[in-house]
Amino acid sequence: MKLCILFPGIGYTVDRSLLYFSGRLAIRKGYEVRKVGYHDLPKDIKGDEEKKLKAFEMALGQIEEQLSEINLNDYSDILFIGKSIGTAVAAAYGCKHLDGFKGNVRYIYLTPLEQTFRVAGANSGIVFTGTADPWVVPDKIVSESQRLDIPCYRYEDANHSLETGDVERDTAILSDVMAKVDEVI
Repeated sequence: MKLCILFPGIGYTVDRSLLYFSGRLAIRKGYEVRKVGYHDLPKDIKGDEEKKLKAFEMALGQIEEQLSEINLNDYSDILFIGKSIGTAVAAAYGCKHLDGFKGNVRYIYLTPLEQTFRVAGANSGIVFTGTADPWVVPDKIVSESQRLDIPCYRYEDANHSLETGDVERDTAILSDVMAKVDEVI
């Protein structure tokens, strides 16, 4: 059995393009897809490390509650797809709940925060980031990916949603990201 869990960002839900189409690709490849979400997280966390940490801790607690009935050992293949804060939550959840797991585990990090790489367990996967992402220092995302030997794809002038404001460019980026996600899945 195969399981895919979609971990959204705070304002980037599982119904937005990067997560929606990633989930569709997983379904097409025979994964059971679980969508999780958060509520009542701190607002205005950008630039505030204390609020980011509180949001992360609250999100992780909410995810653990939502997934408490799942026995991960029932699956042979697990795929975690996270967006923004969801990348850190996915890495932390995996680290905490997959100790001794014998199956295949993969992570897809869509516009990860720098904090993602501080989580034990964020040492595998694939990373997608934009050079105009105001939530991170893009060069730090690239260097952390290199340090951990994680493939990193960087999109010029793309923001935290991997968008540039140009519809043709944005759809080309989305198409490229989905082609690479499809390869990983």
